[in-house]
Amino acid sequence: MPTREEIIVQHVAPFLNSRLHVLEIGAGNGLVAEMLHQRVGARFTLLDVVDYNRSAFPLYVNDGRHLPFPDGSFDVTMLIFVLHHNPDPRPVLREALRVSAQGVLLVENDVRGILKKPITQLLDSGEAVRRGVPRCYFTKSVDEWLALLQEIPARGELLSTFKIGWFWHNAVLFAAK
Repeated sequence: MPTREEIIVQHVAPFLNSRLHVLEIGAGNGLVAEMLHQRVGARFTLLDVVDYNRSAFPLYVNDGRHLPFPDGSFDVTMLIFVLHHNPDPRPVLREALRVSAQGVLLVENDVRGILKKPITQLLDSGEAVRRGVPRCYFTKSVDEWLALLQEIPARGELLSTFKIGWFWHNAVLFAAK
């Protein structure tokens, strides 16, 4: 049975390559970045609100709203299950776009349905509290994520969808200026 990280890597790796320098905002323990590096050879710099980095990659502790990097410092910025932990994800998205030469690779839950949205928030918030990161503020469907990207403004594209277990439906999206 593949781990959560292995499932994520399987669905993100096709969109990365060895030439890329990637900033991962909300990198957590750094294992996804480490596995992606081993699989595709991309270089990573990590950033998160807390430091529980277990990888060899450098980590910056920062909330993502004011990134300490010049414009276009990275080829791609990656946010994996991060945006729903921000009361207003627009500033984080704008900063991610600012420091990215090519764009932003996003992985988020694709949550649909009146009951599934509050259940997802409850389940995700418990895990966040355990790890010391912000709770799940909201959930969105793919269409709602794409609409949010238009507000930035950014061009959003759905790249793929996948599941983790029976409950979690997820989407890989790309945002460009």
